[in-house]
Amino acid sequence: MKMGRQGDFLNVNRRAAEIHKRLGASEIKLLGALAGAPQSQWTYVMIFDDEAAFASAMVAMDTDEEWLALGAEFVVDPPAESTNSMLARDLLS
Repeated sequence: MKMGRQGDFLNVNRRAAEIHKRLGASEIKLLGALAGAPQSQWTYVMIFDDEAAFASAMVAMDTDEEWLALGAEFVVDPPAESTNSMLARDLLS
């Protein structure tokens, strides 16, 4: 995250969370590093009830006007950059 842009990035994540919930995510988490990584490193987590809900959301995001507009707005002056991305499964559920 760029210095002094935490508020901007938090707002982007809030808007993204609203969109992802509308498209089928059951829960969104925004995790801030406390130890083992810089405190400026945040992790955005989308949780889906099942693989079908995940797949449906991924397809919908390709054409969702609100999601595409947020992405277009973000790239003009990004308050942060992505450092990694992954798809994971909860092994305890």
